[in-house]
Amino acid sequence: MSKQYKILALKENVTKYIFNLNEEIYFCILFLKRQKFMVYISSHNIISSLGFNSDENLINISDNITGIKIVNDLYLSPESVAVSLVNTEELNLGFSQISNTNKYTRFEKLLILSINDALTKTNIDIKNSKTLLIISTTKGNIDLLQKDKLNSFEFDRVQLWKSSEIIKDFFNHPNKPVTVSNACISGLLSIIVAKRLIEAGKYDHAVVAGADILPEFTLSGFQAFKAVSEGACKPFDKDRSGMTPGEGAGTIILTNDKNKASKPYIQITSEASSNDANHISGPSRTGEELAISINKSLKEAGINSQNIDYISAHGTATLFNDEMEAKALKFSGLNNVPVNSIKGYLGHTFGAAGIIETIVATDSLTKNKLYKSLGYNEQGTDSKINIITENREVSVNNILKTASGFGGCNASLVISKKNKSKSQFKKTEYKIEKKVKLYNNRLFINDEEVKTIESNMNLSFSKYAKEVYKSYGIKYPKYYKMDNLSKLAFLSSEILLKDIELFKKYKEDEIAVILSNGSSSLDTDVEYQQTINDRDNYFPSPSVFVYTLANVMIGEICIRNKIKGENTVFISKDFNKEFIFDYVDILFKTGKAKACITGRVEYNYPNGNYDAELYLLESTI
Repeated sequence: MSKQYKILALKENVTKYIFNLNEEIYFCILFLKRQKFMVYISSHNIISSLGFNSDENLINISDNITGIKIVNDLYLSPESVAVSLVNTEELNLGFSQISNTNKYTRFEKLLILSINDALTKTNIDIKNSKTLLIISTTKGNIDLLQKDKLNSFEFDRVQLWKSSEIIKDFFNHPNKPVTVSNACISGLLSIIVAKRLIEAGKYDHAVVAGADILPEFTLSGFQAFKAVSEGACKPFDKDRSGMTPGEGAGTIILTNDKNKASKPYIQITSEASSNDANHISGPSRTGEELAISINKSLKEAGINSQNIDYISAHGTATLFNDEMEAKALKFSGLNNVPVNSIKGYLGHTFGAAGIIETIVATDSLTKNKLYKSLGYNEQGTDSKINIITENREVSVNNILKTASGFGGCNASLVISKKNKSKSQFKKTEYKIEKKVKLYNNRLFINDEEVKTIESNMNLSFSKYAKEVYKSYGIKYPKYYKMDNLSKLAFLSSEILLKDIELFKKYKEDEIAVILSNGSSSLDTDVEYQQTINDRDNYFPSPSVFVYTLANVMIGEICIRNKIKGENTVFISKDFNKEFIFDYVDILFKTGKAKACITGRVEYNYPNGNYDAELYLLESTI
C-alpha cells in the first residue's frame, strides 16, 4: 500500500487541513456551511454579430434575425464560407471610448468591452477582494501565431494565462484570475466553477467572461474536419451539414447577495460535467454520458424531467453531435420538453457559447418566451425531440442548458426562477493515495525517485517518454498518435493508476479528472499553424488540429480508463496547488466525485521543458 496522507475535519463549520509532501507544509482553511449560498444572476452582456449588448442581441433573436453571412475573405479562408463575425469597425469604435485600441488585441477588446458593459448594469465591484474574475476561452489570442502578426505584440500574449492577467490589470482586479479552457463547454463550465466557489463561501461574487475570435487557425481546422456548413447551420434538421463558426463574447455576473441580483431573481440551481470516454473528436454514439451530467443536475436541483420547461441545447448542427444530444435527452426523459439551439443566429462562438446561450436562456425565464430554433424545418435525428419551430409565450420556471465538446467533455446547468438547490456540503475527509512526478527525464513516485529507468538528460522528451512507456510494459497503440502534452499526461496517469483498481471501489462517473496547465496546447498550436502558413502548400491537418486543445489530454486519460466523471482544465502561469486542491475538495463535499486524478501537466513551448505532477485523491467518507 502506498503512503497515505489524511486530511481531517476538525470542526463542524471550519476545517483546517495540514499535510506533508516532500518536506513542505501546506495549509488551507475551508469554510463549510450547513446551508450553501444561493447563487443569483446580477447582470450580463453579449457581443456578437447581432450587436454589442444583450438587448440588441435578444431583440434580433426575438425577430428571428441571423448574424451569419457568406464571406469571401482570402485572409480568412481560401474559399467562401458562412461565418458569424463581430463588426470590426464597431468593435474598435466602441473600445476607443474606454481605452487605447492599439494596446489590446481583438480578443482582449471583446472581453474588456463585454465585461465593462456588464459592470455598468450592476453595483458589484470588480475591485473587491470578494469578487472573482473567471475567463473562458478555447484559443484566446491564437491569431498572434500568424506570420503577419508574430511581432505585433509580445509573444507571451498568445498564452491564455497572460490574456487573463491583462484583463485583470485593466479592471484593477485584486485576485488571481481563474482561466478555464475546456473546448466547447468552457463557457458553461466557467459558470459552473463560479457557482461552486461562491456556494463554498470562497467568494461573494464572480465576473464570468468568455470570448473567442475566428481567425484562419480555427476556421481551417473545422474545415479540415469537413464539419463546416456551406450556409447558415441547421441544428437538428434533416438537412444539416455542419456547424457555422463564429466569434463573440459574453459576460455573466453572479452573486450570493439577493439585493444585488436582477429581477426577477434567477438562480443558478444545479450543475454537473461528465466525459464520454469514447473519442477525442467524436461524441458518444449513445448519449448516455451527457445524460449522466443531465441527471446529476436534475437530482441536485431536486426536480425531475417533468419540471423542466425548456432546454437550451448545444446543437452544433453536425451530424453526430445533434444525434448524440437527442439521444441524451431521450435517456433523461426530456424528449417532449421544448428545445432549441441558438447557433442558427450566432454560429458557434466556442469559449463564449456557453455564457451567451445561458444569457439567452435566462431571457426566456424572465419573459416567459421561447425562441424558435432558427434553421430547423424537419426532424433530423433518430431520437425524436420537441424542437421549437415558432416563438411562443409559455410559463417558464426551470431551464436546462447543455454543452459538449472535443475531448468527450459534457456539461449541464439548471437555471430557475423559484427552485432552490437541494445539495448540501458534507463533512468529509480525504487522502492522497498516490503521487507521481515526471520532469527533466526523472520519475518520482511518492517523492522517491524510480531508479529502474535511466535518467538521461540528453534524451529528448519523446525518446525518454518511450523508455518510460516500454519500462512499464504499456501496450496502447493510440499513444503514438498523441501530441507531447497528451503523452505526458497519459504516461503520468498510467503510472499513477498502476496497481490501483479504482473501479472496484468507484463507479465510472464517480471519478473526476481536474488538471492545471500553463502553456495549454501551444506546442501543437505552432505545429498546426505551420500547416496553413503557406497557401501554395496548404494542408490543414485534422490529426494535428484535434490536439490544439489542452483538455484533450483529459479525454485521452478518460478513454483509456473509461472514466466518465467531472473534468476540467484550469490554465495558470504557475501551479496553484491550493486552488486545485480546494476545488477538488468542493467536488468531494458536494458529492460530485469520490476520487480524483488531479495536479499539473505542463509541456512548455518553445523550450520543450515539461513537468507532470499528478495526485490520486480519494474521499474517505
